[in-house]
Amino acid sequence: MLKKDLVVELRKRFPQFSKKDMELFVDVLFEVLKDGVKAGRIELRGFGVFTSKIRASRQMQHPKTKKIVKTTPHRAVKFKPSFEVPLNVLKKK
Repeated sequence: MLKKDLVVELRKRFPQFSKKDMELFVDVLFEVLKDGVKAGRIELRGFGVFTSKIRASRQMQHPKTKKIVKTTPHRAVKFKPSFEVPLNVLKKK
């Protein structure tokens, strides 16, 4: 599902709001989620938990040149789904 698909689905469920309002809502929601992940953790009951973790630098081989390259430490986002999410996915099949 793309961001525009999410806006369309929200418009179907809440027709009293304009498309522009829904786009603004989705943008604000994503900003809040980004800020929460930067802070360390977001827990959405019944959906899952987003956490951020700093990945250490490591050495790897460049596929073309075969040179050893050292990566820099970076922050990565991890998602652990709630127990209910896989059950809902299986029900739809």
